[in-house]
Amino acid sequence: MVTTLKLSELTSRKRRNEENENTSEESEIDISSTDSENEGKVGGEEDDDTDEIINIDFDFYNGNPEIDFHALKNLSRQLFGPQESNRIQLSALADLMLASPMTTIKTDGPESDPYCFLSFIDYKDNKTCDYVKYLIKVDPKLSTFLQTIDNTGNKSCALVVSERLINMPPEVVPPLYKITLEDVSKSLNESDKEHYDFYLIATRKYEVNFDIDDDSSRNNNSERSNKRVKQEEIDYFHEEDRFFEKYAKIHFETEARKGIISSYMVLTHEGLISGIEDLENEIAQW
Repeated sequence: MVTTLKLSELTSRKRRNEENENTSEESEIDISSTDSENEGKVGGEEDDDTDEIINIDFDFYNGNPEIDFHALKNLSRQLFGPQESNRIQLSALADLMLASPMTTIKTDGPESDPYCFLSFIDYKDNKTCDYVKYLIKVDPKLSTFLQTIDNTGNKSCALVVSERLINMPPEVVPPLYKITLEDVSKSLNESDKEHYDFYLIATRKYEVNFDIDDDSSRNNNSERSNKRVKQEEIDYFHEEDRFFEKYAKIHFETEARKGIISSYMVLTHEGLISGIEDLENEIAQW
């Protein structure tokens, strides 16, 4: 399977809508951005610091065990973080993903390393694997949920594992899910199912730390103390998680470890599709 999406005018920071976007026979994702401090011209010429425009073709491939194994291990280590990844047999997980419906994104042909992947692992077919043993120990909520799936003969669940390089644009996510869900539907033909009933997604967030002036504190001479106060915010590595959380039947997070927060969600099929649609609608407004 090879599907190509063209990403034109990819730059590093902000996105803006293309007012006069040309249509073509190929599916296109257009992103344009500039730094406000670099906009304009100096001496009648473009500033040398203006963001460079790069044209990239994103090709969607099935997983290839002979090419993708080590890249999947590295991306999985990035996904789970340095602490949690030590509790998982990443080699076994990579093999498991490659044996399941999977889509990878590459830019330099099928022999190159993937920049992104998405895999749907059938829980009931692999419930004795190391990754499931890890999930059961993460939190009682996951253990109880998976036990419920075991005790319900007609309900199915996919373990969703997905990661990408940090600068991959979220515009690739909706087609990535749609393509992989089509492969899932084909793989479930023998069970007379078109999709899984539930999806258990492992993902992560991060702490954003910054300092602000505290003007509320003054000394006895009514002078500002110039005290600095540390504030913490939580942000998403994966833009789609903002929307998946809205539809999650189960959602919990671990405590931050070196700024990384592990997050787990369980969605129904309808919830997953709604989250993808919400992301698409958000992207259309950029």
